[in-house]
Amino acid sequence: MSHIPPRPQPVATAETRPFWEGAGEGALRLRRCAHCGRLAAPLAPRCVECLGDAFEVETLSGRAQLKGRSVVHLQPLPGREGPLVIVEAALHEDPRIVLIALDEAGVTETALPGAALRLGFGPVEGAHRFAVVLAPEEQA
Repeated sequence: MSHIPPRPQPVATAETRPFWEGAGEGALRLRRCAHCGRLAAPLAPRCVECLGDAFEVETLSGRAQLKGRSVVHLQPLPGREGPLVIVEAALHEDPRIVLIALDEAGVTETALPGAALRLGFGPVEGAHRFAVVLAPEEQA
């Protein structure tokens, strides 16, 4: 009997904590610069626009646009069989911010770049939930 190692879990930092706490609640949350109003990517320690370091946490819609997708046919994650579809999605609120999500429902199989998507969060794996592309029936 072989042991399957658990999926690596992210370690929340001051910059990523709002994202991971929101994910745990099923909400897409990012920080918005209190000085100029630009959204900050989860890992950004400062605003890329004005270099401000004061942020407010904002819950986003989850609406996004397909930028690209990759299909991984090898065993991509511990305990999962391939293929695994990894999607790059530009956020509706700021298309300069591109998030990575899994497409477990096959939503993007025939979609072209630019197609509208809705991002959400999958079931808890370990201590976290990870971004996924929601199937149309889950997009309410």
